[in-house]
Amino acid sequence: MEFGRIHCVVVATKAGEVVYERYYDRYTELDKAEIRAAFQQATDNINLANDNQDFVGSFRDGCFVLIPTMDLVFYALGSGEYDEMALSGVLRVVMISIADVVGKPPTESVFFEKYARIASVIDEVVNEGMLEAVDKELIRKGAKGKGTWE
Repeated sequence: MEFGRIHCVVVATKAGEVVYERYYDRYTELDKAEIRAAFQQATDNINLANDNQDFVGSFRDGCFVLIPTMDLVFYALGSGEYDEMALSGVLRVVMISIADVVGKPPTESVFFEKYARIASVIDEVVNEGMLEAVDKELIRKGAKGKGTWE
């Protein structure tokens, strides 16, 4: 039985410029370029005005979900138990967690202003390619660099 995993989380502007990417598997630069191209091709074929609507695509042996919001597009690629529904849930937890910790909805300017903190939030939610903490307080503490016991 394949449990699956999240292979990557990417955040890009609606114009296609990557502002954050995290790969949880060892991919070559060529593989990463192919993933980005698949994401961009999917983005080119949808109406990005539909904020917070899930869009689904496939890539090799897995699937990906993209969710446009404000001036960004969130992507996640997964396989196994991380199907479309699970990936959508992961991205929504990431988006909500960023807004909770930073105090603002995720936009391009917020990403550049609070990049380190946002990267910490994403790492708290997705760890080693698996969904981790979904407790808001644990995510907040992790993003501040505090132990969960503090």
